[in-house]
Amino acid sequence: MKKIIVILLTNTLWLTLFAQQKDFEGTIDYKVEVKSKIEGVSDKIIKTIFASSDHLTVFIKHGNYLLRSDLKDEYYIPKKERVYLKFKAVDTLYYLDYSSDTTTLVNVSKLSEEKTIAGQPCQSIRVQTTSFTKKYFYAPALYMSPEYDKHNTIGRYDIYTKETNSIWLACYEEGETYSLSYNCSRLEPKSIDESVFELPKLPEKEFSIETLTKAPEFTRSGGWIKYLTSSIDPEVAAKHLKIPKGEKESTQTVIVRFLISEFGRVSNVEVINKKEVNPKLAEEAIRVVSGSPAWKPATIYGQNTIYWYKQPLTFQASK
Repeated sequence: MKKIIVILLTNTLWLTLFAQQKDFEGTIDYKVEVKSKIEGVSDKIIKTIFASSDHLTVFIKHGNYLLRSDLKDEYYIPKKERVYLKFKAVDTLYYLDYSSDTTTLVNVSKLSEEKTIAGQPCQSIRVQTTSFTKKYFYAPALYMSPEYDKHNTIGRYDIYTKETNSIWLACYEEGETYSLSYNCSRLEPKSIDESVFELPKLPEKEFSIETLTKAPEFTRSGGWIKYLTSSIDPEVAAKHLKIPKGEKESTQTVIVRFLISEFGRVSNVEVINKKEVNPKLAEEAIRVVSGSPAWKPATIYGQNTIYWYKQPLTFQASK
């Protein structure tokens, strides 16, 4: 009986200690660095796409987060299970539901790497998905209940909080086209007023990158299609397209993907259905698109940005 009582008391003690853990409250400043992995695309443009700046200040209280930078504010509100985005040059409050990110988790693993950041001993964890890999350095002493973010799939933050119960002080993210790093430069535990997390009184709209992006424009007289049709050498199709017996004509469509830079220049031209078309037609399609005059650049959040464009070009030969 005494043994049972001791076990019960011990379990009660642990539960009490766990219940007494207090969520971190305060601010964290981060230095931010964004790098492009796309040839011919500057770090500045990738930073613009992420609406990122060199510094980020995060306000934290009861699982609420306000991420404040030069270009936008992000409000993570657990009670609403949404993140709200206010871009500085746009008078609309955009939102994403916590459940909106359907990125597939590939792997999560605790790492042996440790470091001290802002005076806090930190451990590390890697979260890998089909879209990105993130390595966090988190401080176990800075507790945050995973309950707040258990439904927050954005960036698969639900996985991070479930595994660590802690605030992170450094994060290194790798995607196919970019690398992104956050390093804590200042940590300040302090009381945060609830008003910090009050949302701006603006019209609300569900966020999509298309909503905030304006496509590039081909401003040459006659338009883009006229440029293509007038630039393609008809002799290429006549020479390299075989007309089936009994038919009067033959066609083949080459699909070209290319990048329009923030200055409106065309680059990174490639044929994406190369195996399905005659190589001479693919070569001609690349020549024509590569010779395009400058476009009026695309914009995102009102600033010039890159834009990937896909264009089918149909070649035709007739008897």
